Amino acid sequence: MQRFFKSIDFIEQHLYDKISVHEVAAASYYSTYHFSRIFKALVGDTPKEYLRKRRLTVAAKRLLSEDIGILALALDCQFDSQEAFTRAFKDLFNITPAQYRKQNDPFRLLYKDQFSPNMLHFLQNELSMEPQIITRPAIKLVGIATQYNDADLSLPRLWSAFKPYKNSIKNRTNDNSFGIYESYIEQGDEVSFSYVCCAAVENFDSIPDGMTTRELPEQLYAKFIHKGAISNLDKTLKYIWGSWLPKSNFDYVEKPDFELYPPNYNIMDPNSEMALHIPIRPK
Repeated sequence: MQRFFKSIDFIEQHLYDKISVHEVAAASYYSTYHFSRIFKALVGDTPKEYLRKRRLTVAAKRLLSEDIGILALALDCQFDSQEAFTRAFKDLFNITPAQYRKQNDPFRLLYKDQFSPNMLHFLQNELSMEPQIITRPAIKLVGIATQYNDADLSLPRLWSAFKPYKNSIKNRTNDNSFGIYESYIEQGDEVSFSYVCCAAVENFDSIPDGMTTRELPEQLYAKFIHKGAISNLDKTLKYIWGSWLPKSNFDYVEKPDFELYPPNYNIMDPNSEMALHIPIRPK
């Protein structure tokens, strides 16, 4: 958590500077990929969204406390133009900067406060979800990799698209399905990922057209059971990153984490269970 909050401090210190998500991640000493996933799980926004909302929040407060032009404020907050700033401000607060300044009502907006350790208090003190610590042997996988960014990942859509093709995978060892998160590409300030819907196989002798292979080495994992609809997965992830891991006797290992879905898993069924596997090592 100390590493993570260094990135929050870095954002606050550079609200008026042009910074990239890679620089923010570097402040926490995580790779951009793993930092982005942890950040989204804990904060609820991607790093880029959080930075934009914090800049707009500071701008809103300055609109009422300073005699500064809207264009100058927009440029201060790293927007390319007054129009872009106004559009983003209205999208977030449902009012234009000029209208907000004219109304002079500081309680009208729902501000994006700086993320703080206090925001994790409930997770760290009120919830309890103990994982099983297991070592999984190396495994071969075949499936479909889909590129996405943090804003548009839809697990229901990806699994619905994969389901018709699963039976074409030969040499499957069982009927379980694996959902693997992995880094894909970093270009400028944009970070894209890939999610692989796949099945375990005995070998790679027969790979269906359009599919790809992955091989996960033997690894120690914390295995968490998520029960309920996939739409609530963010709550489980927030607990893992914000509460269990910081207080555990393990460190996170920057290797692919994955979801393990049993046969006939229903992503909408509140009684369905699947297993999250977080790679770890003893401290």
